[in-house]
Amino acid sequence: MARPVRLTQKQKNIMGLILKRAGEGTFLSVTALHAEVSHGDGCSYGAIRKSLDVLENAGMIVRLRRPGENSKEVKPTQKGYDWFRPLRD
Repeated sequence: MARPVRLTQKQKNIMGLILKRAGEGTFLSVTALHAEVSHGDGCSYGAIRKSLDVLENAGMIVRLRRPGENSKEVKPTQKGYDWFRPLRD
């Protein structure tokens, strides 16, 4: 299976945080994601959103509006799990 895009180290870091939180049963918003990224001090919200655009266009995440709120939560797709979780025998 060929990779859909070449991901940067920062995009891989973002995807790792998304998967970690999904494994814990919660989904992150862009604001919460910005607070948790390792490169957050020098990283703007726009840069996070652009990285999420790349991941979404690659089919690794979906962004869904939270009920009753104006923010969106980021959820991994099956393709995202397949690319970032190790294979099990």
